[in-house]
Amino acid sequence: MEMSLRSYSHFLEGDVKTTDKLKIDGKFFNSRLILGTALFPNIDVLNKSIETAESEIITTSVRRLGLNQKDFFVDQIKKKFTLLPNTAGCYTKKEAVLTAELARESMNTNWIKLELIGEDEMLLPDPIELYSTCESLIKKKFKIFCYCSDDPMLCKRLEDLGCEVVMPLISPIGSGLGIRNEHNLEIIRSMCKGLIFVDAGIGSPSDACRIMELGFDGVLLNSSVARSHDPINMAEAMSLAVKSGRKSFLSGAIKKTKKAIASTTFKGKISNF
Repeated sequence: MEMSLRSYSHFLEGDVKTTDKLKIDGKFFNSRLILGTALFPNIDVLNKSIETAESEIITTSVRRLGLNQKDFFVDQIKKKFTLLPNTAGCYTKKEAVLTAELARESMNTNWIKLELIGEDEMLLPDPIELYSTCESLIKKKFKIFCYCSDDPMLCKRLEDLGCEVVMPLISPIGSGLGIRNEHNLEIIRSMCKGLIFVDAGIGSPSDACRIMELGFDGVLLNSSVARSHDPINMAEAMSLAVKSGRKSFLSGAIKKTKKAIASTTFKGKISNF
């Protein structure tokens, strides 16, 4: 089920040894770490964390932001970042579509991170309502970054529908539980040929590294940095983990075997007397 570099090569731009840009909607990015902006102690820590993480795309909730706060918030986080508004807090198609339209109008972007939650305790996505909402937003020319469950068939359906990026969770939002079903993630990466990020559940840098080793295109996280004891330091750790995992994937790790493979041949061995 593991995806080889050879089968993945059509995603890469140029020589992988010199150029490995992330291409989204015709735009190129150096960083594959997308950072959320909620839960940070203050705006200064947020700014320093984003800079340390070297993130170029950051997410913000339209509902949390508020239209009257937009200019202040954008000024505070500086204008060199690409904003990805999200529909956090939406439970219905009607709410999500309205929130997406408000985001486009206020932030002048067709990008939307679509979150459509089905219940209150685990905050899991509602797959049926989500798919229907994607259909409507795509008709309205939105570029959808779709947060969804780690169901391979759902991910494939959302990709085929025309989502710009499909973003399965690896465990519940903010749980920090990390990867709970690596097999499903391998199937998703094998079935989906477009951009696949992980969104929700990252707990430690090792989670982010492993996701990238599986061949995913990026990692979106928030709580694991913002709620850590040292967000700025953790942001750097996550950045290094994403880079390390990506390099590992592109380098082509050796295949696992159940038997030992000697690193030195027996040729030239001194015979027993």
